Amino acid sequence: MGTVNFVWNLTKNYFTFGLIGLTVSDRYASIVPVGGISMSPTFNPHDDSSMRALTRDFVVMEKLCLEKYKFSLGDVVVFR
Repeated sequence: MGTVNFVWNLTKNYFTFGLIGLTVSDRYASIVPVGGISMSPTFNPHDDSSMRALTRDFVVMEKLCLEKYKFSLGDVVVFR
């Protein structure tokens, strides 16, 4: 009976944190890879194809500015 409770509690925890993580990434912020020649030299300065997986840049994309279009100078705009 102890194993069943452990598995049930583990499942509930994963489900709860999964829903919280999905809500946060959908509404507030998420982590996305940034690439492309237009981002050089700030992001992805080395374009060596053998090291591309190791030099991939990721940014935190916050989504709160999208409600009122509060962009400022120096912001990176990501289209998906």
